Amino acid sequence: MIRRSGETVPMTASETHAMKHALLPLLRELALDLLDGKLYFDNYGPEAFCMRTLLAIGALQNYYREELSSRKPPLLKELVALIDQSQSCGLRDSRIEAFLRASIRDLEFASADEFLQRSCWENEFVPDTISRIPTMLCPETMAYYKWLARTFSGIGDIVELGCWMGCSTCCLAEGLLQNPDARSRKIHVFDSFVWLDWMKNFTEDQRILRADLTDGSSFVDYFWVHCEPYHDLLEVHRSALNTDNDKFDLPDIKWEKQEIGILVMDFGDDKAANEAMWQVFSPSFLSDNTIIVFNQFGNARATAIREFCAERSRELIAIHKPIGSAKAFRYRTGAV
Repeated sequence: MIRRSGETVPMTASETHAMKHALLPLLRELALDLLDGKLYFDNYGPEAFCMRTLLAIGALQNYYREELSSRKPPLLKELVALIDQSQSCGLRDSRIEAFLRASIRDLEFASADEFLQRSCWENEFVPDTISRIPTMLCPETMAYYKWLARTFSGIGDIVELGCWMGCSTCCLAEGLLQNPDARSRKIHVFDSFVWLDWMKNFTEDQRILRADLTDGSSFVDYFWVHCEPYHDLLEVHRSALNTDNDKFDLPDIKWEKQEIGILVMDFGDDKAANEAMWQVFSPSFLSDNTIIVFNQFGNARATAIREFCAERSRELIAIHKPIGSAKAFRYRTGAV
């Protein structure tokens, strides 16, 4: 996670909306200046390269929302063209170039798997009390999590790494309550429950905004306000957070429980966090049984997650692709 600068002052709903669209006034002003002749736009210059890069990031995000094979060839072509343009226009930015090359590798490796299950959860009912919880999930992902917990018939508990205010937790719990095979299954929730300033951009809940939460304070009480109806299903663990880089300290997490049936990974999009998750929890995965959901898989910047999954392609078999950033894999020992 990235810490964003700014005052830790509660924001109104309109201010939160404005923060989400911070690019709009800048881009609009540039467009009007170009129309008025105040600026000159060189189609082959560095400005055009930067604008095309912004559009490519959006196109990548859209591709990974659904992973439709028809969208991949033109996207690959555009990314290759952008690398060529960066060299010809004289704008050599190492971070942008590394991102473009990593994205190309991701796309070239990924085969749009026609066997991916893409439906069955679209009509899953998520109660309003859950959908109103502050969240970074899209509605399709909420429905998927409820469906997954409701229909899972394998062995093992559910582990959720990164729950924030508990929307995903409640979706999983609601599904588990309706699962006839759940028996005494639990949801083990891990989070630091440490408030970071940028989180206010993802909620319009006035109770939270008026609480004047400051960087580093705990929001665990708000999690329990939302998740109290499912208290008996949950085992909640407060994990450490490295305040130097806002990363969860996964190596400090201990897992000595039973087998894992479902694991939701939403701690971070860097490779170290996913490697640490694997080290701690994979000994409790069961072949052809455990489902691992990488909630941030489809984010444009999540090249490290996609690289992590590609390196374990013999063990992680893609099975579910709900609309949104999440993607689910079934663990299989020594799969080919």
